[in-house]
Amino acid sequence: MRDFAIVASNKFKVSSTKINGIKINNYYYAGKSAKIYNQLAKQTAVDSIKLFTKKYGPYPYSELDLTESPFSSDTGGMEYSGLVMIAQDTFARKKAASKEDYDSVIENVSHEVAHQWFFNTVGNDEYTEPWLDEGMAEFSEDIIFDLSPINKIPKKYDKTDTAYNGGKSFYSLLRYLMGEKKFDQAMRDYYQTYYLKQATVKDFIAIIKKHDNSKAVNDLIKRYISPKYLQ
Repeated sequence: MRDFAIVASNKFKVSSTKINGIKINNYYYAGKSAKIYNQLAKQTAVDSIKLFTKKYGPYPYSELDLTESPFSSDTGGMEYSGLVMIAQDTFARKKAASKEDYDSVIENVSHEVAHQWFFNTVGNDEYTEPWLDEGMAEFSEDIIFDLSPINKIPKKYDKTDTAYNGGKSFYSLLRYLMGEKKFDQAMRDYYQTYYLKQATVKDFIAIIKKHDNSKAVNDLIKRYISPKYLQ
């Protein structure tokens, strides 16, 4: 376990289910749309675990807790080992949730659950190499969970978004160049090799080149990654 966190409230309702022998507990607050929020968050967690297990490998714990938590408007959630905190917007207290509210819950839950694989199982330095986990969580949310496939690289990034959007673009292009089958094999290899260990960019690239050392893949690596991270 890389971190320790506690979320506590005497106002929580809890709803539980199981998938692949894993107990999922969703802690949420009462409200006019609370029932819908609970069903949506819990089902997204179930679908995420099924998809990411198939693509990357098994979830390492016997339980996963989801909790509504207060965050600033620009934060969708936060990840810890066996715990994902989801932004406490006003979904559950609205008379009728909008499409944006539904999308936000799906995006936030799938993204934070993806972190159970990348950062909480395969760790990395969040300060110097944050795209290894944030880019992969963003990629898993959008591409693996199939929310918004990427067709081109955005030309400009806000510095705070580089780890998310830049990382997602790199993974998306890498998957395109390698092909889905070879990319999936490499990701499972990476996950299994560094299961409950710490990985670096150099470690990740070594796994990728083991599965595809083509000129196209190497050109992409040179385009995106500073040589200092590969030495």
